[in-house]
Amino acid sequence: MNELTVESITELITNFANFVSETVSLTIAQDRHLVYNQFLDSEAGFNSDRLAFLDKGINNSPYHSQVENYPDYLTEQPQLAIGGVPSYPQVGELPTIDEQALEFLHPDIKQACICGGREGGPFKARWLGREALSRGEFWSTTKIIPILNVICSLKTDINGCEIRGDDKSFGISELMEDVFTYAEKIGSSNSIGAMFKRFQTFADLEAWLKGITGTPHTRFRGMYGEAPLIANPEVVKSDEVLLTAAPETEKGENSVTAYDLTRIISMVGWHYHLPPTAQLPGSSWDNLKPFIPALGKDTGRYLDVAIEKLGIENSISKPVILSKIGFGYTSWRQRTELTYTCFTQFHYQEKPRSVAMTLRCAKALGDCDREAIEVDARMAAEVTEILRRLVTGELQ
Repeated sequence: MNELTVESITELITNFANFVSETVSLTIAQDRHLVYNQFLDSEAGFNSDRLAFLDKGINNSPYHSQVENYPDYLTEQPQLAIGGVPSYPQVGELPTIDEQALEFLHPDIKQACICGGREGGPFKARWLGREALSRGEFWSTTKIIPILNVICSLKTDINGCEIRGDDKSFGISELMEDVFTYAEKIGSSNSIGAMFKRFQTFADLEAWLKGITGTPHTRFRGMYGEAPLIANPEVVKSDEVLLTAAPETEKGENSVTAYDLTRIISMVGWHYHLPPTAQLPGSSWDNLKPFIPALGKDTGRYLDVAIEKLGIENSISKPVILSKIGFGYTSWRQRTELTYTCFTQFHYQEKPRSVAMTLRCAKALGDCDREAIEVDARMAAEVTEILRRLVTGELQ
């Protein structure tokens, strides 16, 4: 028998205390009305210009120091699966989406798509949705699409690549980071996002997206409300031009589906586990790795607060949180909308858990500030519930 020491007794007591605290938190979190109201209380002093969770920022995240480790964590995880369901679809193949499985989500969530994976054999996944294939405006969440298109178009390691033009030159990694952090170290997120769309015609970029997701009615021909940071950019490395701007064509709308975004972000997070026929065309792990830390620095921290609310922060290891938020008021629909696409993976009680999701939340109250704080609190509450179901095994 191992000899009990002060240190071992202290560890046993700490572990037991953590177990009790976590159990209590997970039980309390089943009261969704309470959870939402607690998040709403956190919005005191905030308004549509700055929100408690949307604008929390990576510097206030407990996972800030682990972002650079995300690529390693994604390759270390064992294969994930949910037994008895189809394998992850090949590029261009539309999966079967269970549109009855997300009835637990609040009515303010207008569109949603969730793809979950667990341990146990060859990689498999299950797709759940609420109006998952209905087109809609997903605001800035769609900025991940043109960035990935550029990454997949480059046939060399993107480290050391720069985007130049108009007598300017910026590192591609720094540009990507500015899109997610909104720090404006180089330019606004909107202007940089628009610049990344300049390397394909709108029609070609839209066709590229459709060819990956298999969604025939997606529209992706719009900008982000600002002119591109560089009007006619080119990607260079060691003075070699690798990509040039495409001809300017007539703009249209950005109207995609929750499924489109979940599919795209899951292909990033699970790239290392997918067969080549299911990976982003032209992508390589070496090229995706520099993008992952940028994707980990999103200003919206809904998964952070969900983990904290569930009290599981001491029971998870090797966490990965990748996400992109979108937010705005639409005068056409006369409401405030918040969108969130994310991927998370971690060990919970030494078992891997992983999920990709996209949610679109909307509220019409005739008061922009009130709408904003309510959709922010609602998004936090719904992400918390999804994560709770993931760790308890209810998300089946």
